[in-house]
Amino acid sequence: METSKKVWIDCDPGIDDSFALLLAMKHLSVVGISAVGGNTGLDHTFRNARYVTELAGYGDIPVYAGYDMPMFAKPERAENIHGNSGLGNIMVPRLKEAQRKEHAVDALIDAFRYQKDMTLVTLGPLTNVAQALLKEPELKHRIPEIISMGGSVTTGNYNACAEFNIVVDPEAAKIVFESGIPIRMVGLNLCRQNSMTKDEVEQLKALPGLVAAAAADLLEYSVNQGRQSQLCDACAIAWLIDPAIITCALPMHVDVETKGEFTRGMTVCDYRDYIGMSPKEDIGREVCYPVDSGEKNVLAAMEFDKARFKELLIQTIKSYEV
Repeated sequence: METSKKVWIDCDPGIDDSFALLLAMKHLSVVGISAVGGNTGLDHTFRNARYVTELAGYGDIPVYAGYDMPMFAKPERAENIHGNSGLGNIMVPRLKEAQRKEHAVDALIDAFRYQKDMTLVTLGPLTNVAQALLKEPELKHRIPEIISMGGSVTTGNYNACAEFNIVVDPEAAKIVFESGIPIRMVGLNLCRQNSMTKDEVEQLKALPGLVAAAAADLLEYSVNQGRQSQLCDACAIAWLIDPAIITCALPMHVDVETKGEFTRGMTVCDYRDYIGMSPKEDIGREVCYPVDSGEKNVLAAMEFDKARFKELLIQTIKSYEV
């Protein structure tokens, strides 16, 4: 299990972002965090990221505010899922650490200029990352890989085709997916295999300490919105911590649709290589009919060890009080 890998996390906390941060801070070396508008506005996502780091005892991790608005589109929010503040019913107290003035894009560029072997993890809309690539084109040679929670090999959640993080800023996503940086995509097709329910809420409530209490409140709020919570962003960070949690991933070419009347924001995943003969299996797990589909720019997560993930999550939250 990974304990020292360096990461920069771009996120929009958000309930599932908060769980992802709690996992990352305990198991990875988090060099910095950049906040972006997404699940809620930037004022909240920036504050929420700072709150989670301080709650967990990692207030020394620098957190920077980035872009609130998409590059061209009107902003979309998910406050119906995460609450108006982004953290359900949690009342964020006065924060101890002074907020940093440097823009997240500049901080991200500087971090990858001076750090080596650091993975970029994206858990929200890709506005900050796209703007950084436009401002400093050489950045694409400095980022060895991106792990991105976004998109879907199959269906969306915002609509039939598009997943929320991508549809919020499709133009930004297109820039990132076409950058040439290797991408590991944790899409909705993967996250839907996870399900956190009231059982996990009760497990968290039984744990001692402030981190466990906050985690229980967050998960309970999320579960109450739809009877279960997939904690998508935490699934993405778990791939870095324990690669065995993702039991199958397939390389494929992925484009981002920016103009479709019904498909704007869709991650168009070319999985023709894997089309099998069984009518019940649209996407096989090995190449059946090779297709010249261009560069396979994405490794798409396909299958998930739910029990292993839950064990990682519960034990990590428990460890904050040890």
